Amino acid sequence: MLVLLDIDGTLLASEGTGARGIVQAGSELFGESFSLDGIPLGGRLDPLIFGEAMEAIGRTDHREHHDAFRKRYLEVFAELIEIGHDMRILPGVSELLGRMHAHPEITMALVTGNYRESAHMKLAAAGIDPELFVGGAFGDEGDIRDDLPPLAIERFRAARGRAPRDVVLLGDTVHDVTSGRAAGCRVLAVCTGSHAPERLHASKPELVLDDLSDVEAVMAWILSKTGGDA
Repeated sequence: MLVLLDIDGTLLASEGTGARGIVQAGSELFGESFSLDGIPLGGRLDPLIFGEAMEAIGRTDHREHHDAFRKRYLEVFAELIEIGHDMRILPGVSELLGRMHAHPEITMALVTGNYRESAHMKLAAAGIDPELFVGGAFGDEGDIRDDLPPLAIERFRAARGRAPRDVVLLGDTVHDVTSGRAAGCRVLAVCTGSHAPERLHASKPELVLDDLSDVEAVMAWILSKTGGDA
């Protein structure tokens, strides 16, 4: 089976480090008026966040400047992590990842709005080995969040020569829930991120938890519909 995992608010808390990196890179390249004020961040793709920030300052040419922004953002983000960061792994995550990695029926993959490089930097800074995850889909690989789970599933199929028998998605925002449901995933929403429990319940995931600290219960739910081999 395939377990798709969001990063921010699900596996770790970055305490705004990514947002600070976006603002610093954008301000350096496009002026001090570049800001994320009023722009929702949780569960969204980094290129879309950049595009909205550019439009907010009257710039409609964000697509042609995206590569330059991406390059500088990744440099700034690495610098922020090097000089000190607030990345912290969330309750239950370390044990849960270890249990899933050791389970012969489970393959883990990332589905995140982050760029691949910044995703791996965040994980490593929080003490999570990026090598635990195979394939997945990242923020610059789709136009909207709904594009990412199908891409991760297709990459599993291409690598294994068959589709996964079951796909589970763990996330902390409504965007995680709706994109997972659209792709036919069973979805577990966790209330450790930016979206309130009421919003998560209203988006109709199969399960909503306060956090992932009850590892036995989470594993039992993940494995409840495996249908056999991975």
